[in-house]
Amino acid sequence: MVSNRLAWRAHPATVGSAYYGIFWATMALYLPYFNVYLQELGFNGRQMGILAAVFPLFALVVTPNLSALADRRGWRRRLLQVSLIGWAIVLLLFRFPTSFVPMLLLVIVESAARGPALPVADGLIARMAVRHRLNFGNMRLWGSLGFATVSILSGIVWQRTGYTLMFVAAAVMMLPTLFVGRQLEEGEIAVGNGRRSARFLAQDKGIVILIVTAFFLGMALFSTFIFSGVYITRLGGNETHIGLLFGLSALAEVPIMRYSGAIIQRLQGARALLVSISILFISLLGHALAASPIVLIGASVVKGIGYGLLFVVLVQLLDERAPKGWSSTAQSLFQAAFMGLAPLLTTTPNGIVYDVWGGGLLFGLMTAVIALSIILLLLAMRWDWFAPHNWQLD
Repeated sequence: MVSNRLAWRAHPATVGSAYYGIFWATMALYLPYFNVYLQELGFNGRQMGILAAVFPLFALVVTPNLSALADRRGWRRRLLQVSLIGWAIVLLLFRFPTSFVPMLLLVIVESAARGPALPVADGLIARMAVRHRLNFGNMRLWGSLGFATVSILSGIVWQRTGYTLMFVAAAVMMLPTLFVGRQLEEGEIAVGNGRRSARFLAQDKGIVILIVTAFFLGMALFSTFIFSGVYITRLGGNETHIGLLFGLSALAEVPIMRYSGAIIQRLQGARALLVSISILFISLLGHALAASPIVLIGASVVKGIGYGLLFVVLVQLLDERAPKGWSSTAQSLFQAAFMGLAPLLTTTPNGIVYDVWGGGLLFGLMTAVIALSIILLLLAMRWDWFAPHNWQLD
């Protein structure tokens, strides 16, 4: 009886689902409210933009090289554990700084610790899905469900209690995340590794176009993550509205992720990606035109539908196109473009646009960026850049 129970707990589908559920629930405790917390401390849009640009810098410069090293040496799970431990320690310290410079220093340390966590885990779980013939979307949807539930509940709690315990709660939640992360399968060492870096994957035009598309999408979606919570307060919203804004958006990801496998199979990868980006275009247009908290929440729900499909499609396409053992590196390149280069180049200017002209114009500009990504993807499909690539390995 005991051995059967332990075997069930160790099943790859259970491990992957549990990791995503706990990891994203932990994120939901503080990330949706971080900029609102900074606003209460007296930080302006430009300062919030600078702080938000720190993590993208590490995601762009540091994380891909660490992920490539972990792929070559088989250190993925070890790197993930170090990342989570360092992240938890920094979270405990976040409640102390009240001025810009000390907060900037802590954000730098937090970004260094947090950077590898998402791409390494995505790579490990994506390969587990292939190895055990599992639906990746069925595991990832637990992350959306965890984020949705906790962000809604925490919004209600933080409205009543303030943000005093927010960072401590997130740090404590890192403990079960770390425990489940230890059970992820390490997987194979990258084949043909030699001394190759992440640039090796640029041989494949399909991967290149996915990374460039991720860059444009990162510009738009990161702006909604950073400024929509603050913008909803300008429209008359409160902490409960913020929780609903992020929670209902994440909840909308669940059904689309549940059926993502069938959607991808029916539409064939690139077409599914095109559908997801088109949904995001509608969402960003709704953000630009929103005149009340309810309208902005509705636009965010549409964003959740588009993002839920987008994330699964991109992770699976990158995993399919990367050579054996290079999945974590491919995911880190996606994250470097999506959460690295795009926010790094645009977050501070977006903060200035938000301060001077408001959220309507900011989200209108980001709607145009989404339109550019649609045009780019259509051209790549016309030029057949998603044809299978013949890798030259050592």
